[in-house]
Amino acid sequence: MTLSQRTVLIIVSTFIALLFILAVTSDIILLKSFAKLERIVVADNIQKVRNEIDESYDELCALLHGLEATASAQGYIPLTKRPDVFLESRHIDVIVCLSLDQQIMASHFLSRSPLKRQVDPAHVIAELGSTIPLVQKTPGEPLNGLILVDNVPLQLVVSQLPGSGHLLFVGRYLDEEEINRITAVTEFVLKLVPVSAQGNAPDITAALAAVSQGDETPVLVVNEDEVAGYSLFKDMRDRPCMFAKITEERLLYNQGRASIIYVLTALFIAGGVFCCVMLFFIRKTILKRLAELTRKVSKISIEGDITVRLPVSDHRDELSTLVFSINSMLDSLENAEKKLRESEERYRMLFDRAPDSIIIIGIEGDEAGRIVAANQAAADLHGYTPDEICQLHIHELNTAETNKIATDMIDAIVAGEWLTAEIWHLKKDGTQFPVEIHAGLIKIAGKKYILGFDRDITQRKITEETDRMHLEEIGELNDKLTRKALDLVAANNELETFNYSISHDMRGPLTRISGYCQLLLDNDSTLDVEAREYVTRIYESETWLNEMIDALLDLAQLTRVEIVPGSVNLSAIAEDILKEFALASPDRSVRIDVAPNSIASGDARLLKMVMINLLGNAWKYSSLKKDALIEFGVEQTEAGPAYFVRDNGDGFDMKNAGKLFRVFSRLHSSSTFAGTGIGLATVQRIIFRHGGRIWAEAQPGAGATFFFTLQ
Repeated sequence: MTLSQRTVLIIVSTFIALLFILAVTSDIILLKSFAKLERIVVADNIQKVRNEIDESYDELCALLHGLEATASAQGYIPLTKRPDVFLESRHIDVIVCLSLDQQIMASHFLSRSPLKRQVDPAHVIAELGSTIPLVQKTPGEPLNGLILVDNVPLQLVVSQLPGSGHLLFVGRYLDEEEINRITAVTEFVLKLVPVSAQGNAPDITAALAAVSQGDETPVLVVNEDEVAGYSLFKDMRDRPCMFAKITEERLLYNQGRASIIYVLTALFIAGGVFCCVMLFFIRKTILKRLAELTRKVSKISIEGDITVRLPVSDHRDELSTLVFSINSMLDSLENAEKKLRESEERYRMLFDRAPDSIIIIGIEGDEAGRIVAANQAAADLHGYTPDEICQLHIHELNTAETNKIATDMIDAIVAGEWLTAEIWHLKKDGTQFPVEIHAGLIKIAGKKYILGFDRDITQRKITEETDRMHLEEIGELNDKLTRKALDLVAANNELETFNYSISHDMRGPLTRISGYCQLLLDNDSTLDVEAREYVTRIYESETWLNEMIDALLDLAQLTRVEIVPGSVNLSAIAEDILKEFALASPDRSVRIDVAPNSIASGDARLLKMVMINLLGNAWKYSSLKKDALIEFGVEQTEAGPAYFVRDNGDGFDMKNAGKLFRVFSRLHSSSTFAGTGIGLATVQRIIFRHGGRIWAEAQPGAGATFFFTLQ
């Protein structure tokens, strides 16, 4: 469908839709208004008819009052000798006088018409007697209303005669004569429809329902041409008795509908003319130019020559703006195509010159599993030319083992997973080699492909195998070291056991020697001076040997003590130790220099042992100096802080520094400086357990400095 056809269709459809909306609106609003006005008019007319029927009771009441005035106390009704003439002249059909016990005192019935003759007077008397209780409820006031006698409505006025217990009834049948009279007065065709308890016509049933809902004068549509108004009359017992019904033509409604049709017809004609004029001008000013523009754009699209430009007209309107926009779009397309060609050339260069193998595999239709594109690196890796490898199926590059898992790998990629795996490929000469692939799903021109990057990992596999062999050798060495460590632990345990055994075996004899020496020294009479000196030396030797045993046991325990790391203030420890030394030797004068807040990390108990031994040696070896000086501080080195203890005591020759940390190795005579020879060995073991090292610098007679570091 062309644009012109669509424009015509839109205009005509819009016009028809507007007409339909207008027609529906008119039908809903205007016709309802006419119908409402019609109902109001018919309701007023039926009310007029009812008023005319109600006014007839005034005539009956006037006649009743005249009869009451002339009636005798015995119930005599003074009529002429010809009662039919009296009744007919006054349009009266029934005059009856009844006693309260329903005895007939007098009665006159007019029976000239067939309707009146078909009413049984006995039935009339019976119905009149049934109204006596109603009259007794309102004494002194006349009562009027309708009653049905043999389905004939009878207007009735009744009053109690003064001075007696008799009731006087005056009635008039609403017969054809009375209906014609009312029709002549009101000019409305009246019909009286009795209400039956056994069943009524549908319109009477509907009118009864409307009255029950509060509508006193319901109006019902009979057919397209007639409408009926209803007014309900109740009998003297307040029961529905009859409906007064008038039927009228629907002149007002039909005239309104005709007017709406005329207006809609006029609008349709005017709209048709408007549509034709609009279509003429639209076609001349827009559609014709638009068709020419469409033809030229289609020609450019078919030929694919985006260098052509559309001619610009002299009109300054939306179509001219559209032409400018199309020309601008063609300029953009031309530039975009140029950039696209350049981009394609760049990506083709990257694709062809990439060092890794790049392969594109089809997965749809006839291309499923076929290599649709491959770069030079992929061809060189597999020993083919680019044209040769693009003629192969991917299964021809895979080894048999790889093809067993290829289907699962392709399914995972199609599901959206970027897969990385190590597989084996075949070269053109049949050589197998390992490759690492990284592949995923891509879309090109709406079709799905697998993009794979392959890398030869032969050298990496060789390296991994070499590393595996080295790891096996390292594992074997670790096993040997583990066994040696276990042997060393066993040897240490045996040595510790030996130390405890020796110390236990030696303590017994030493204790006895010490006891005997003490007994000999305490007995002055048995020993001479020379013998007492020998016994004293034996006792001192036993004491020294006992100290040696204790020192050896303490040294052995250092290998089993668990290190509890923490922050340790070495300056505070040094100050406390030196204060204790000063209290133990109050006669010495020693200058002390302790660097403040030297914080280290390690086991507080073990580091205190280090400080006790180092400061104890400094205190001991400077005891011969009158101006003794002991220092503790820290120096910053490349490896971290180095703590030191320095004294200006006896010192030692650095050529003997290697013997410092050996057990029982002493650089001074025990007669000059007492000691066990185990203190520095203990310090070295504690420092090693903290991951540090210890060394010394000294000169004979100029003191010594011991440095140590902690991890």
